[in-house]
Amino acid sequence: MAHTPEELFEKVAGARREWLACFDAITDWVFVKGPDLRIMKANRAAAALFSRVPQQLIGHSCQELFSCDAPPADERVVQQTFETGQPQSADVRDMPVAGEFHVATYPLQGDAGEVVAVVEYVRDVTEQKAMHRQLLQSARLAAVGELAAGVAHNFGNILMGVGGSLEVMLLMAEGEGFSPRVVERMQLMHRELMRGDNIVKRLLSFARGSAPCIRAVPLGDVMDGVVALCQAHPLSSGIAVEWEMPIRHLAVRADPAQLREVLMNLVLNALQATPKGGRVRLMARPESGSRDDDDWGWASRPSRGGHRTAVGERPCDPRVSLLVGDTGCGIAEEDMPRLFTPFFSHRSDGSQGTGLGLCVSLGMVQAMGGEITAESLVGKGTTFIISLPAAARQGGGK
Repeated sequence: MAHTPEELFEKVAGARREWLACFDAITDWVFVKGPDLRIMKANRAAAALFSRVPQQLIGHSCQELFSCDAPPADERVVQQTFETGQPQSADVRDMPVAGEFHVATYPLQGDAGEVVAVVEYVRDVTEQKAMHRQLLQSARLAAVGELAAGVAHNFGNILMGVGGSLEVMLLMAEGEGFSPRVVERMQLMHRELMRGDNIVKRLLSFARGSAPCIRAVPLGDVMDGVVALCQAHPLSSGIAVEWEMPIRHLAVRADPAQLREVLMNLVLNALQATPKGGRVRLMARPESGSRDDDDWGWASRPSRGGHRTAVGERPCDPRVSLLVGDTGCGIAEEDMPRLFTPFFSHRSDGSQGTGLGLCVSLGMVQAMGGEITAESLVGKGTTFIISLPAAARQGGGK
């Protein structure tokens, strides 16, 4: 049966409407770009990125629409498809839009086989990447826990035997008139032995993963004690150790012993990284709801970047932030993603760290329902922010 021109036109128009409906139903960004990288077609999700409708994108490049000085990172992938005639894919981060993105491109060929256009598909994979990193971190922690449980007990017994003998020798040295040089060497051996014993204890603590004893903890008492101990520590010589808490009667839900250990570890790390004349500062206050809006009033606070333990949405219950920051050397950007990895130390000589302190601290904070964010700027300093659930305040504020 023959169709009239009107019927044929309606069939074509209906097919086009159906195709556009499918195109616009895709929630990821889809572009069709010409050899000059200008947009020939775009779906609604892509247009919404620029707060426009798809027709308003046609004829423009993403560089123009983003008003950026250089082409966005995804356009390098598009260009590769034009040059090779082959599909390409890549994960990119340096985009005008915050996040991590997977870009896939596919060539559209003309009658002669030449690439006349490229279909670009962009998916936001920020949450998936964060979850993947979290799973990797959990796998590392589990592996180290198994290793620690198998090694630490036997190694601890060896250290106990050697340490006992060395202590007897030191007592004998006092009465036998050993030369000062020999005594000094024995004392050095004893100090290193104690250091090894401390590593074993931390490994065992990490492997056991004992559940924290959660209760309301007044931060004023904890921070007073931590600062007093750190100010008396030899590492603090020539370095100002300060703390500030605008609301004196502020409390968190945590294990007091574990919270004290985490803060001590962070402060001692800060002291090791800070030269004489610098300062280490502790602060605590209720969170405002958006960490990006928090102004700690500290000019030395470095810009954001680094590791965040939370995945997905942050808890909406009231929380308290504790900041430990220094004016030290800072941490290189490439080291930030590995900061909480077991046995990783960013110090080049490895002489002042085992690479376990931050890993153990992370586990403790997570077990208490909290998270740690690390920020650093080379030459300016490093900041750690611990977020913990708030406890009911006792008494009035200051």
